[in-house]
Amino acid sequence: MKLLGRAPALASAALLAAVALTLPLALAAPLGLAPLLVVAAAAILIGDGWPRQVDRFLPLSTLTLAVLVFWGALSAIWSIDPVRSASMAARLALTFGAGAILLDKALRLDRAGQRRLALAAVTGAGIGILLLLAEILTDQALLRAGRALLGSREPTPVMMNRAATVAALMVWPAAYAFYRLRGLRPAITLFVATLVALWFLENTTAFLACLVGLTVCALAWVAPKPLRRLVIAGSVAGILAAPYAVSVLAERGDLHLQIKPSAVHRLMIWQFTVDRIDERPWLGWGLESARELPGGDKEVTFTTRDGTWTRQSLPLHTHNAALQIRVELGILGPVLFAILVAAIGFALGRIADRPGHAVRLALLATTLTVSMASYGIWQFWWLAAIALALAAMVGVGLPDLKETDTSEI
Repeated sequence: MKLLGRAPALASAALLAAVALTLPLALAAPLGLAPLLVVAAAAILIGDGWPRQVDRFLPLSTLTLAVLVFWGALSAIWSIDPVRSASMAARLALTFGAGAILLDKALRLDRAGQRRLALAAVTGAGIGILLLLAEILTDQALLRAGRALLGSREPTPVMMNRAATVAALMVWPAAYAFYRLRGLRPAITLFVATLVALWFLENTTAFLACLVGLTVCALAWVAPKPLRRLVIAGSVAGILAAPYAVSVLAERGDLHLQIKPSAVHRLMIWQFTVDRIDERPWLGWGLESARELPGGDKEVTFTTRDGTWTRQSLPLHTHNAALQIRVELGILGPVLFAILVAAIGFALGRIADRPGHAVRLALLATTLTVSMASYGIWQFWWLAAIALALAAMVGVGLPDLKETDTSEI
């Protein structure tokens, strides 16, 4: 039921604004991505009513997400922090629901709507990358000025990490939109500008994730079906085998002297998580329990190539989606996660043109690379960024976009 006279226009505008604002907002206030997602979804609901297409496009994914949220809510029964687990399950249901609404709207765009979404993706990413480059060249002058007006503390380079990560995601739908509207050269220019920004921001994970995505894109362009199967199989294997892979790495005592200190600490966090997994292998410790795992606040000292460091065993979260889901939700958690990734991978591959197939797989590979090395998987800004990038990619990747008039661009 539509509540406003111009409700369809409101729904379309909400999707376009959300996509265009994603990267600029990630630079100014990245935690605002979650409210942006929810507000956009609410506007789309008012305009177009309940989703009607997402179940057709991602039927298994939708079901798997529902089971995952239900299992997370059920884990409150045995969780070490029942209130936190129950609260997180409710908030995840809201976040996933909002993402489904945006994706559904993207699937139902007409030709004119596809063109406008493509313009929104290119404009938002272009402005965002220019702002990132400006901040790099001016030592964060814009952020300093903004935070000074608000009376906040001086920005640090670390504050750019979230924006860098969002740029690594949003560059894919934006570059693909540019490719479909203007050709390969503008798309490559945008992508190179993004890589340059990520290099100078020194966000290793985002930069490497982009390179992984680029590799997948290039190979999938040449051999789409075999590469899709390889990406999906590799992702599923990585999710299910993550604890065992960490244990193998931990046995290499010389590794600490070969990688940078932050990577050594990350490896120690993962090993600590694996030890907790071994204590509760079947049901886990409960949804969002990583913050409260016994011994997580204990400081450990370790030797690296740059000297001796002292850090917490587990500061807030595991920095690895597969390990966090396993330690919190037990053996069923990674199984559901693997099914979800496989279902999305196969759904994203159902597109006729080879470039679209390649770029969608690249987005999936980039997202998984970041998820396996940074952030907590339940952080709402991160989930919102994934949902917004996915909606943008689906919308600009619909077949009819090639037939739109681009003379005004």
